[in-house]
Amino acid sequence: MSFDRRLLDEDTVMQICFVTHDAVKSASWFADLTGKPMPPMTFSADPDKARAEYRGQPADVTCKIMMFHFGNIDLEFLEPGPEQSAWRDLLEERGPGCHHIAIKTRNLAERDAYLTSRGHERLQRGEFQSGTGRYAYYDTRPELGALVELLEFDRDKVI
Repeated sequence: MSFDRRLLDEDTVMQICFVTHDAVKSASWFADLTGKPMPPMTFSADPDKARAEYRGQPADVTCKIMMFHFGNIDLEFLEPGPEQSAWRDLLEERGPGCHHIAIKTRNLAERDAYLTSRGHERLQRGEFQSGTGRYAYYDTRPELGALVELLEFDRDKVI
């Protein structure tokens, strides 16, 4: 299937994320509902490793994550730390709910230029805890009701 590649390198959505006040409680509810086993809790990268930016400024942003893996997509429950972040903002504005859809990219710089040229502000970016890539969130709430996240993995990166 052929598709326009202005944003997509692959014809897939990697992840849907729900922001919540309590990742364990939300994941427990989902595990009970679906019969999926509880995933392990993971955390955002340490601030010195994450090198995060929030609204264009260096930021120490933290979160807890519980990720359910399916054959075709991951479902993430994310509990933001107390500091201001793209995660905390949406939780405070609207309460628990869909935070973002994540798309894998091979060229974050190119896709960043495309999204910002379309008027979608980059709200937050940072490095993965694993040190194998990075993420960036773009404000697509007026059109989508949620953010778009781009995920770039070093192993796939086009320089």
